[in-house]
Amino acid sequence: MFAFELKNSGNVFGIGRKKEIDLIKEEKIFIKRGEKEFLFKEETIYDFEFPKGISFDFLFLTVKNPVGPAISYYYRKIKEENLKPPVLFLSQNGIEASEDAVSCLKEIFGQDFKKISVFRISLFNAIEKKILEDKTYILYSLPIRFALAKVCGESEDEKIFEIFKENKNFEIFFLPEKEMKNMEYSKLFLNLIGMASATHGFSIKEGFSKKEIFKEEIQSLREFKKVVLFKKGRFLNFPHYPVKILSFLISLPLFFLFPFRKLLANLIEKGRLGKLKDLDEIDYYNGGVVKMAKELGLEAPINFRILKRAKT
Repeated sequence: MFAFELKNSGNVFGIGRKKEIDLIKEEKIFIKRGEKEFLFKEETIYDFEFPKGISFDFLFLTVKNPVGPAISYYYRKIKEENLKPPVLFLSQNGIEASEDAVSCLKEIFGQDFKKISVFRISLFNAIEKKILEDKTYILYSLPIRFALAKVCGESEDEKIFEIFKENKNFEIFFLPEKEMKNMEYSKLFLNLIGMASATHGFSIKEGFSKKEIFKEEIQSLREFKKVVLFKKGRFLNFPHYPVKILSFLISLPLFFLFPFRKLLANLIEKGRLGKLKDLDEIDYYNGGVVKMAKELGLEAPINFRILKRAKT
C-alpha cells in the first residue's frame, strides 16, 4: 500500500522474501481500492540482495512484530556498506516496536543511533489480503488515515511531513515527539476492541450482541486504561477516531452501556471493510497489556483470559 501510494512522491523500491518478490515479478499481485483495480508492478529486490548498491532516504518496515530481527538484518548491512542510515518508519501494531527499534539501533550504532530518525505510524485503515485462484489482492480504502510521531532522531520533521502532505490520498495527523507513546496507547486501545469477540469466533457486531462477551470487551479495556493511567499516560482523540471519548465511555456502568451495544459495534466496524479481527498478533495486543501490568505490579486477569483462550 505504501509503495503504491508513494510512487509519485519519489523513487520507490520494495524488498521482500523470494516468494513475495516472485509473485510481483510474475504480475500476480493487485491493488484494489473500492471498485478500482491496479496491477502492482514496482521495482523490487530480494532481501538477500540488499542493499544491491542502492542508496535511499527512507525505509518503511512493514513486517509483523517483533521488528528487531528485520531491523538488525537491514541496518547491519547498511553499516557494512557505509551507507547513510535511512529514516525508519514503523507501522506495526502494539507498543513494543518503537522500543525494540531503539534498542536494536543502539546495539548496532552505539550512541550514533541518536542521529537516525525513527517515526511511528499508527494506521487506521483496514487492509486485507485476499487470494483468488493464483492472484493476490491487497484491499484498502482512501484516504489512508494515520497518525505520525517521531520516536527519536535528528531529521527535519517538516521535510518528512511534506512527503505525505503533498499526496491527496493521505490524511495525516501529526503529533509531537512527546506524544508518541500516548499515540501508541491510543492505537492499542482501538486494536483491543473486538479481540474478546474474535477469540470466541465472532465478529465485533456478533460479539457485542452477547452480553457476557460485551462485558468482557469492556473489562479488558478498563484494565488497559488502568495500566496507562498508572504509567502516567493518556488517550488521544484523532480525526474520525475519538479514543479519549471512548476511554471515558467504558468507565460508565455496564447497565448504562448495554442498550448502546449495537450502535457502538456499528461505529467501530465502519470502515473495516467487513474484516474480522486478526489473532496473529494477540501477544502484542492483550498480551501487551498483561506484560505492562506485570511490569507495574498490577494484574490484568481479563486480558490474560482472552490471551489464553486464543492460545488453546
